[in-house]
Amino acid sequence: MDIPEIRSLIAEHMELDTLCSAALVCRTWHDTCMPLIWNNISWTSQVHERPTPEALLANAHLVRTVTIFTMKLDASNSNSRDGGGDGRDGAGEVGAGTRAGAGSGTETAAVAEEKATNTGTRKTENKATMKAERGFPFAPCKRIEELNLQLNIRQALLWDNLTDLVRHNPGLKTLSVFLSGVPPTLDFMQALARTDTPSTPSSPSTTYTSPSSPHGSGTGSGDGLKTFMTMFLDLNKETTEALLDLATRLESLQLNGATTVDPESLDRWPIFPNLVTLKLGLSSGITPHHQLQIIQRCPQLRSLAWDLEESAATGPLTYDGPQNPTPDTTAYYNYQFPTTAVCQLFEPEFCPLLEKLSITYPALSDRELARVVEACPRLTLFEVFETGFGARAFQAMTRHFAHLTRLDIRRCSGVTSPMAQQILTSCRRLVFFCGDALHARDIVGLQPQQQLQGTSADGTVQSSEEQHLQPQDWVCTDLTWLTLYICGLENAPPTWLPIVLTQLARLTSLDFLTISPTGPEFDGTNDGLPLSLSSGLATLSTLTNLERFCFHGLAQEMQEADVQWMVDSWPRLVRVEGVVHPERERRMAIEPILRREGIEVCGYFGDDDEDVLGLHVIASEDEDGEEIDFGGQEEDMLVEEDEEAVMGGLVDAPDQPVEGHPMEGTPPPPPPGPQDDQDQA
Repeated sequence: MDIPEIRSLIAEHMELDTLCSAALVCRTWHDTCMPLIWNNISWTSQVHERPTPEALLANAHLVRTVTIFTMKLDASNSNSRDGGGDGRDGAGEVGAGTRAGAGSGTETAAVAEEKATNTGTRKTENKATMKAERGFPFAPCKRIEELNLQLNIRQALLWDNLTDLVRHNPGLKTLSVFLSGVPPTLDFMQALARTDTPSTPSSPSTTYTSPSSPHGSGTGSGDGLKTFMTMFLDLNKETTEALLDLATRLESLQLNGATTVDPESLDRWPIFPNLVTLKLGLSSGITPHHQLQIIQRCPQLRSLAWDLEESAATGPLTYDGPQNPTPDTTAYYNYQFPTTAVCQLFEPEFCPLLEKLSITYPALSDRELARVVEACPRLTLFEVFETGFGARAFQAMTRHFAHLTRLDIRRCSGVTSPMAQQILTSCRRLVFFCGDALHARDIVGLQPQQQLQGTSADGTVQSSEEQHLQPQDWVCTDLTWLTLYICGLENAPPTWLPIVLTQLARLTSLDFLTISPTGPEFDGTNDGLPLSLSSGLATLSTLTNLERFCFHGLAQEMQEADVQWMVDSWPRLVRVEGVVHPERERRMAIEPILRREGIEVCGYFGDDDEDVLGLHVIASEDEDGEEIDFGGQEEDMLVEEDEEAVMGGLVDAPDQPVEGHPMEGTPPPPPPGPQDDQDQA
């Protein structure tokens, strides 16, 4: 019996190599697995990792997500525009056929004309194939929904191909552009903005509204791109205007490190009626004052990430210093944070739905943060990394504890260990928390010294340990990400460590855990959690969802049994960061236990290990023992035979279950008919 729903559910949980093997079983499994195999395609610098042009052409209709890490086009024979080419297109072959017919003297004009027509038809059919072979490989793809460009574009020609790709994929919903070299063309930005779509005369994309005016008229959402993310994108006046037109249709916009022109010089200044998520980190062009006005023109905004560190030098105001200045703060930041204007964002005429706030500006003081938190009616996300967050802001934030799901207060000088403990014992909905340090005395509930006197109920004098340990349970049991250095365990009473481990064991949803100290001054410290079975490591057996575990900077002396326990007890573990043992010989004996299970190991070693900045990453080697250059891409370098068979062009399943794997060359015969599916399944 074959149930398609169950078969699809099984296939969705398969790894790529398993999917490729399953696709070669029969027609039914072939049809189930191929959409999953071709759903997400990456184009890297490693040629053997790319699909062949023939395979990509045959399966282009299945591609939904494309990530391009590198691309170099030959201008002499690459042009994805209709009617373009290198002179060897259909017209060239038609001409050759006609000349051959005329020169022979034996063919009539009608025969020559028919041959020319047939030749041109064949060229039309093969045009996409030739483009994929010699030029832009993704030209045949017409159903892309997500496009990620993570490369340094050095050819303007590539923007032309990307422009056509956008125009030929009306279902494109998400686009990210990072590390662009050559600025994008106006055609590309207009293709994203769908400016060729008819608009009403009152559309704000064609009318100017002063930046000093809070709102203008908006447009409907419509179809097209919904999410646009970019980094290091250099925009001129025309492309900046096209970007603003695009933003009127977007639901999510991220501009990090981008350079734009001053909005005062633009001919139009629309509002952004559909924008729900906005991330701004502009390096130049739009000043913080104008960035704030962009934010004010997003009436549906719910999430704002504002990085003012990039544009600090462009601020028009004078900075008068934070409440808790850090070294060199006043020398670098030259404008005052617009606290009052940010507080007004939560008012009904601006962004009344705003509930997720992330601000990057080290000069931001505790007093200013407290005003912002008090002005927000409901706060579910708050990230203020490396700011002056302290007692005032913390007190203002306590009323949001019932709703808070994400909190990042790392490297904030005013954050104390009792604050971190109160967060873990109060925020029930918290799923993400990053802090600096939590002392064991706060976890175990050590009471102040003035409360140490007293006797038990029967009149006997209690020991100091029995008398004043009052631990409170951590209530954020849905926490999936925790970054927090747990200290104060060195030379602590023996009863403290079991309490600390028990609290960690309550966080059964964790998939990312970092207990590392912050700062190089802590490297090799003994003041942290000991990771050994003899110290109670088995208490953490409840963390079955853990995928990444980081303890670098902590001195450990783990043994084979300790590491093997991690492998057995944490089945989802994929990465370990930290030094398992101070002796190199012992590390070389212990770490293979992790690697054999496919777990990546990353540690910080001494100078004798010849690692850059002390960072040691496990790398693959070729047959001669030389390290392979990954080109900066974290891609799996091992390509399985089944994966080569399916991704390399052997896309059809054999008519019998395969015992070996087909060799490169002639594709296997077509899959079996429906009558064979029941037996093959």
